[in-house]
Amino acid sequence: MKTRIAFTLVLAAVLGFSFARSSDKGTTVSGRFNSPYISHNGGTAYLQLCITTPAAESHQRQPMNLAVVLDRSGSMADEGKIEYAKKAVRSLIDQLQEGDYFSFVIYDDVVQVVRESKRVRDKRDLRNLMDEVYPRGATNLGGGLVAGLEQVERHRDGEFLNRVILLSDGLANRGITSPHELKRIAQGYRSKSISVTTMGVGLDYNENVLMGLSQSGGGNYYFIESPNSLASILGKELRSVSSIVAQNASIELTLADGVHVRDVIGCEQQRETKQITVPIGDLYCGEQRQLTVELEIPEGSGTLQAVKGVLRYEGNHGWFESWPSFTATLHYTRILADIDKNRDSEIQALVDVALSTRSVDRALKALDEGRKDDAAKELKAAESVVMLSPAALSKGAGGAMLGDQRARLESFQYLLRDSVDLRKAKKAIQFENYQTQKK
Repeated sequence: MKTRIAFTLVLAAVLGFSFARSSDKGTTVSGRFNSPYISHNGGTAYLQLCITTPAAESHQRQPMNLAVVLDRSGSMADEGKIEYAKKAVRSLIDQLQEGDYFSFVIYDDVVQVVRESKRVRDKRDLRNLMDEVYPRGATNLGGGLVAGLEQVERHRDGEFLNRVILLSDGLANRGITSPHELKRIAQGYRSKSISVTTMGVGLDYNENVLMGLSQSGGGNYYFIESPNSLASILGKELRSVSSIVAQNASIELTLADGVHVRDVIGCEQQRETKQITVPIGDLYCGEQRQLTVELEIPEGSGTLQAVKGVLRYEGNHGWFESWPSFTATLHYTRILADIDKNRDSEIQALVDVALSTRSVDRALKALDEGRKDDAAKELKAAESVVMLSPAALSKGAGGAMLGDQRARLESFQYLLRDSVDLRKAKKAIQFENYQTQKK
């Protein structure tokens, strides 16, 4: 029987700062404004949310319910990709434990469930499944995805870590090809605590589709330029699945009258009149997850409880009896110097790094539309956000973060300017920007 947890942490709001209370498992949440003061005329405020999970414990990991979905279309013959993929899947099988569920799906024009979801017993038989896989045909990515999700759903349970790993090197050109429909499918299964990780190999796949699937599916996304690194990356993914402490996590934000969320940078959002739900996928041991919320604050006076929120996730440890919440507070002022005087340089740095990644997203959109010059301008604008940050001269962690991000943005501009193949430049920039936003 599936067991659900609803887990939340209390944040006490003092001058706009929210301090966390640990759970029984050591997971904490904190939230802080870049400044606890705002003009009496209202304006824009940034709330930085941070989820921190405990380091891995030494006890045996939670069992897995895993499906590997492998593209075996004709293009997988190039550069020996299919052989590297088969070797990587064999290596993954070697790391499974007796009692894990494992299924294996391949697809070209046709979707084939090579092994239905069953307990792992004889790994030699599982490894031998790779022998008859060879490249052919087109790419029914949607059909392969659905088949993998259905296999995991057969044994979906709160006691298991439920995940589909989909690997592709090409464009979805058969079956379900609509990116919106593919994301909708992934979102539907995420509500059942089944997550989706995607791996794009080479330069011919659609990175927007695969990254969107991973974001909607609550898993991870990888750009794998060289097929010979497949085994190490698949191993990395298996280790991350092994360290999940919470599945299908989300933050629900309830807004005060007149307060609006303009953006949760790099995150999908489900909006209602006064409530925003931000799905954040699975949480892993030893992780610190940052989210930057851009808020529009109305004019006012005195103190405003701007946001209340709840962090929820699903697991196998039973229900918590209460759902504590956090409250984030702002103070109105007519003395504008109060805003800068009380500014938190580390939080401001995190905010400005997030804002720069949003400019990078606009650059990537321009590249998709063939506007290379506009993409270059957006990358320059992203660098300006970092350089002009009020925290840029900080000697602490904030200044170091901004320095790292500026170096990253300079490398993006170099890639765009000097890369022979724009496909490679775009995929590399998008993957690194995705990693920055996720962490």
